[in-house]
Amino acid sequence: MATPSVLTWLEKSFNISREQILSFSGLNASHSFKTEEKKNGKNMPKTKEVSPGIGTMSFDVHLDNFQGNDVKDEYEWWTDACEKGTYSYLYIGGEKFGKYKWRVNKVDVSDLQTIYRENGKDEKGNTIYASIWKSCTLSIGFEEYFVAVKLTKAEKKALRLQKKMRRQIEKAQNAKNDKARDKALEKAKSLAADYMQAKVEAAEARAKQAEVISKIDEKINEILYPPMTDEEHKEKEEEKKGAA
Repeated sequence: MATPSVLTWLEKSFNISREQILSFSGLNASHSFKTEEKKNGKNMPKTKEVSPGIGTMSFDVHLDNFQGNDVKDEYEWWTDACEKGTYSYLYIGGEKFGKYKWRVNKVDVSDLQTIYRENGKDEKGNTIYASIWKSCTLSIGFEEYFVAVKLTKAEKKALRLQKKMRRQIEKAQNAKNDKARDKALEKAKSLAADYMQAKVEAAEARAKQAEVISKIDEKINEILYPPMTDEEHKEKEEEKKGAA
């Protein structure tokens, strides 16, 4: 029986069971914020905020076929995900890690050990030896993946109402008499009600859009990583028996 997954990304789960030990170590994550120094001709330059930087993350995976790992298969799975630019949410302890999805952008292999085993004989009766990956360490790097999406019509409407509401509040604050102030405040209250309704509509529209995007992502992953057929499962089991 497997323990609950400590870390999950796409279909890959790190846990311990009777058949396999797949764990990670040395998880590091980094986030930053981009700024620019803007000189204003005075002694103290101003700092201009630009945007959040792209977050990065990495961890190591130690693989050993004595722990039930198909070492070469694991390496090829991660390099394939890297080359395809695959991205997915990452979960640690069942909770989503970070705001955005994570894309594999680097896979390094180190401490690779191989062993040789008999793999039949050739036509002359000579023994053929096959090289098997016994163990290695994978260092896997990720970067945040997010796409700048266009505002929906409902979101644009909410922003317009918000700007109008703020203008009326400013008018009320700068009014020269009570009559002008009250008039601006009444308009601001009316706009506030419309703005709150527009915010609800915008949230609903964005939720529908996110649902559509999620379904598209699922279809893409089904194409990139189709489930194994019974024949492929059988071949995999025979390969493991041959390596044992």
